[in-house]
Amino acid sequence: MKDKKEKLLNEMIAIYIRDGVPIGSESLKLSIDMKISSATIRNYFKVLVNEGVLAQPHISSGKIPTNSTLKSYWKKNIDIYDCLNINSIDKIDKASIEHKIFCNIKIHKQERLQKIINYNDKYSILVFDNVEAILPYTRHLHDFLNELLYQDIEEIRSIAKSVCANELYNRLDSIASAKIYNFGFEELFFIKDLDLILKITNGDIFYTLRNGFYFDLFPDGYMGILQDIMIDNNCGKMFVVGGLKKDYTSFYQQIAS
Repeated sequence: MKDKKEKLLNEMIAIYIRDGVPIGSESLKLSIDMKISSATIRNYFKVLVNEGVLAQPHISSGKIPTNSTLKSYWKKNIDIYDCLNINSIDKIDKASIEHKIFCNIKIHKQERLQKIINYNDKYSILVFDNVEAILPYTRHLHDFLNELLYQDIEEIRSIAKSVCANELYNRLDSIASAKIYNFGFEELFFIKDLDLILKITNGDIFYTLRNGFYFDLFPDGYMGILQDIMIDNNCGKMFVVGGLKKDYTSFYQQIAS
């Protein structure tokens, strides 16, 4: 019974996200590939409403998933730990317009820290794949950087910001070559905090958040998703923001290679 109820719920949510209207037992029966009666569906609906999984907007209308249900649904159906391969920026632009989902992309050429040179206890020279950085030497900083060997410059910069190693952060910031792209800016207009909008659009969000889902950052009914991407053989990050009712499944399918 539990498996059937869960399958029925997942089917119902997918249809609701696609069509955007409350779903009745009879319409759900006609839309799914399951041998089940309308009466049985109504019984499941009643249980799910009592559990707070579904809601009924009006007495005579069908059912809709609650926001908490949609949060759980997306957490199960979007793998934030999978590095998403994208072969075209244009795909993101088009998908953002079609699905009315904001998307922020940060792309950088990968630069791994290959070695750290101690120059006469005066300077630490950070040697990356194609660039170098020089900082005043301290034993603490030198030991700290040795723990970060072979990590990417963006990861090191993020760590430096988190531990308030400001001089290291600023130096890496000056040599890192990252590009920021914003798509669907108007989809952020539901946010009243202008500082948050700026933090998202200028890319600061990538240095303060880790990969994951973000619900509390936004008003109820909205979410953000942060994850790694590869685009044109370059590493990057993607921060997606939109309503819980948006079709993220279709959005991801459209932008993926």
